[in-house]
Amino acid sequence: MIRSLALLLCASCAARNYTHYLIEPAPATHPALEEEEGTQLRPFAFGSTTSMKVRWNDGNVITEVQIPMLASGQRIIIEHTESVTGVETIPATRLVPPPPSLADKTLDEAYRERGLQVNPEAPEISISRARTLMQEALAGGNYQLALEWCELVLMRYPAHPETLRAKGSILLLLGERDKAIEVYEEVEEIESDPTVRRKLEELQDR
Repeated sequence: MIRSLALLLCASCAARNYTHYLIEPAPATHPALEEEEGTQLRPFAFGSTTSMKVRWNDGNVITEVQIPMLASGQRIIIEHTESVTGVETIPATRLVPPPPSLADKTLDEAYRERGLQVNPEAPEISISRARTLMQEALAGGNYQLALEWCELVLMRYPAHPETLRAKGSILLLLGERDKAIEVYEEVEEIESDPTVRRKLEELQDR
């Protein structure tokens, strides 16, 4: 009888891991941490300098993280929450690019169809929303802020004609005549515009 009870106790212990005796009920395992059957796929090359860039943009905060690709296969989970965690953060030092909308897909395609360069390393940005914010800054007399919105678009789309023309005009408002001429000349080589051409000739004749 005693031997039967001992065997029964051992069997019940083997069926439950040690966490059952520390926490009741046992903690649930996150799906991302569950091991999958079969060989794990490794599409990236593994090495001490290999990393994967992950971007997150919710319109208020832009986060960019480079995650190391570990040969041992550990998983890294990044969670974004609105709750206050008490972790000290670095204050924002620049504008957050507004995330692109469905309308921006058409603008992006039109830009690419003209054979113009896109910088894949720069964060994605809503051209239409950035243009609206730039115009609001101009209407309020904040030329510096308007120029910053221009620069954000040009980081992603360095040859965007409309934004380059706007940049040249804002530089004139800021009193940067020589720099404005340089930008106007640059955009004329990409796509000529009669109004810009006349303004450029006027500036160069002075």
